[in-house]
Amino acid sequence: MNQTHGSVCVATLGGQPQVVTLALDRLLSRGSHIDEVIVVHLAPYNDRYRKALECLQYEFAGDCYAGNPCRYRPVSVRLRSQPIDDLNSEQAIDAARNTFHTLFGRLKQHDVTIHLCISGGRRLLGILALAMAQLHFDYVDRIWHLYSPDEVRKQTDCGAMMHLPDHPDILLVNVPLLPSSHFIAPYLTTRTSAKSAFEQQQHLSDESERARCQQVVAQLSARRCDVLRAFAQGLNPQEVATQLNITISTVDSHKTAIFQECINAWNLPLNYRLRYYFLREKFAAFFGV
Repeated sequence: MNQTHGSVCVATLGGQPQVVTLALDRLLSRGSHIDEVIVVHLAPYNDRYRKALECLQYEFAGDCYAGNPCRYRPVSVRLRSQPIDDLNSEQAIDAARNTFHTLFGRLKQHDVTIHLCISGGRRLLGILALAMAQLHFDYVDRIWHLYSPDEVRKQTDCGAMMHLPDHPDILLVNVPLLPSSHFIAPYLTTRTSAKSAFEQQQHLSDESERARCQQVVAQLSARRCDVLRAFAQGLNPQEVATQLNITISTVDSHKTAIFQECINAWNLPLNYRLRYYFLREKFAAFFGV
């Protein structure tokens, strides 16, 4: 890569090249300035995939798109340097995940804004792209789903039409994402594998949850800790009352106080309604039950 602080469109690709151009046209019409388009695809061993890549190569002839400079770069998912044609094994899935991990990591090292379109190609390819986006993206990046009705899909099938700039029913829908890159970024390097990145993310998440649990427990009396531990065991309110030999109304009183501390620890809305099974979900591992 030779640019910094630019915007790149990354798209998953199968046998429908128009997904890329229809999404790109919508982005450009919104005022986005795209410097580069990267399509991630499986091995073009069948005619549909080869034709899709040829169509896109034509659209970006001379590294221009619609009369403006725009670099085009196809990226093939590879396993041990060999292109793979299907996501039919754990090794193939890991290869695809690493492809997005490496690609997004390098782009973000250059402070690039990424627009990710996950509508093309195998559904699993889009899911893996989405998973890795959560690790790498920050709040300037966007994930998009291209929607078009059945009649448009028939009209454009396999690249029969690559552009429909004024069609009112083709929509580019923003997919909400809460990125975790601000937590995980200090632990990522260009040599960090996708698997290691996920493991680190899980570790940080577990540590964060444990800290919240500790915050709640530190605010409770010994008796309320007994009630919380009983709920963490998976007991319902009546079973808690029986085990601790207290009334159900006393259990409810303790439970209300425990919930208030949970709302504070997890920064939930003040009127958020918790259920007792929340305590089992959050505190079972903390108490080791």
